[in-house]
Amino acid sequence: MALLKVNLFAAFLSAGLGWLIGGPVIAGLLAVLAVLVVLIWYNAAPEFVLKHLKAHTLTEASAGNMMHRLFVGDTNRLCMSAGMSRTRFSIIDTPLPMAFSMGASGSSGRVIVTTGLFKTLTRLEIAAVTAHELGHIKAGERVTTAMSLGMSIIATKLGLRSLLRFVSMGRLFGDAESQLTRLSKKVLRPDCRADAFAAQLCKDSAIMTSALQKLEQGVRSSNLSAIEGVPMIARLATVNPRDAIYASSHPEKSPMAHRVAELKRLSFAKAA
Repeated sequence: MALLKVNLFAAFLSAGLGWLIGGPVIAGLLAVLAVLVVLIWYNAAPEFVLKHLKAHTLTEASAGNMMHRLFVGDTNRLCMSAGMSRTRFSIIDTPLPMAFSMGASGSSGRVIVTTGLFKTLTRLEIAAVTAHELGHIKAGERVTTAMSLGMSIIATKLGLRSLLRFVSMGRLFGDAESQLTRLSKKVLRPDCRADAFAAQLCKDSAIMTSALQKLEQGVRSSNLSAIEGVPMIARLATVNPRDAIYASSHPEKSPMAHRVAELKRLSFAKAA
């Protein structure tokens, strides 16, 4: 549905421009061209993003680290439990503990993790975090993620961040303070839903709670250079690094407090 919306938006915008330039024939041609460009970018964007982030593909065969091999095996078992296709994995060499995902719900999708994640969390907590990301993929919330990330990277390289911030109404490049000022249950709903999915898949909400709290502490003490130039990644991460740092001095606006409360509520409901 998200990809369809992007295609329709591109087609109507191009058709309107074409109509102004040369009438219905040009409008039709530009609309078709726009859809083709969107589809090409949809397929090319993931590799473009991964190359920019210097991410390496991670498999059980290629993983030289025991924790990495266990991670791949654990996540593949989670995919089976969730009735999903086996996902693909990439890893970024940075101390910043982080994970995010991209891909359509009907595809295998891709989970991207950092080396810092393995130094911050236990094996069970890492499984909970990847289950959270699988929840986003299964819910269809990561269909156009790679496309948006790619545009974010290109805009930053071309110095067009201000323009894109205006066009996107701040969604791609909004700073942490403005986002937290608008904090609402609706904004946090996708993450809370993915948290609940992870808790159900791992059969223990306490593990997900522990993972979130450790990640928040971990990103506060880490260098954020890994996400410089790609500000949208912060919003996609299991725990938004910028939100975590801002919330440390504004606990009343902490998204984590709400997410942890929701997980505890689920735990109490299950116990009852």
